[in-house]
Amino acid sequence: MAYIDVLTLAQAKTFLRIDDTLADDDAQVTQMISSALSTIERRTNVLVYARDKSYLVQDYEVKVYDFPINSITSPTTVVETERELYTTYTTKLSTELKVVLNVGYANVSSVPSALIDAALQLVKYMYYEAETNTAAKGNIPYWIQEMIDQHKRFII
Repeated sequence: MAYIDVLTLAQAKTFLRIDDTLADDDAQVTQMISSALSTIERRTNVLVYARDKSYLVQDYEVKVYDFPINSITSPTTVVETERELYTTYTTKLSTELKVVLNVGYANVSSVPSALIDAALQLVKYMYYEAETNTAAKGNIPYWIQEMIDQHKRFII
């Protein structure tokens, strides 16, 4: 699965009010979809599609903020402890230097609609504000940040 499976080009073009018959900007919009969803994942630690991911173990333990966690790939001997906004994995052997987990939503329909809405708003912002150069200032509008931050798995 990939970002384009979570938020399709057709969905984005409809939201942007781009005619389906126009394909000139398809590659650009597809890249914006990936950028928007990647930004949301980095800001929230909510992964919008399932994938295997490695986490380095330090002092026999690793804290995983990514969500949702589907399964432990390796090592299968780790002890899992769920906390409010993260999960701790404890190893028993000093040779276990990483934990591999399958994380992210396995079903696209399970992704919170607020995150999809935030991604659409980010794509719209990137698509239309690129022409005015206000997007080049590097700041996500506050109201889009608020939509995203409601799903944060950590506090800084």
